Amino acid sequence: SPWLSYHVSFIMISYALFAFVWLNGLLALGLMGRNRTKPSAVTTERVEQLTLLSRLLLYPATFLLGTGILFGSVWANVSWGSYWSWDPKEVWAFVAFIVYGISFHRRSLPWLQRPSAFHAYMTVAFIVVLMTYFGVNYLLGGMHSYANG
Repeated sequence: SPWLSYHVSFIMISYALFAFVWLNGLLALGLMGRNRTKPSAVTTERVEQLTLLSRLLLYPATFLLGTGILFGSVWANVSWGSYWSWDPKEVWAFVAFIVYGISFHRRSLPWLQRPSAFHAYMTVAFIVVLMTYFGVNYLLGGMHSYANG
């Protein structure tokens, strides 16, 4: 089924974008730490640029993750006759979608408006992607797992 290719492609592109947001977060947190000891307007401007870039990248990344999950469910229905089976990989992909979806609610979650909190959240959120990609494959069981054999 071609759905598998679409599913994997969309998910992997979203993970790559989330990795870029994570790297932006690490860089921004480092710049903010350095700015505390040696305040600089240039550093503050760079942190603002990294924040804007990360916020902009979250839109396609989260869209692609959601689309990849949807394509995966269509592929699962074609292959196994069920759209969703609560496999650990499916659950962790859904958790990643929710975790990154929270970042869009900065009006209702004012703490996300602060660049330091936003970048710290994005840095920690990437742990969910790592668990979804590596942890489930090698630590947990299920249809997506390599842990059982």
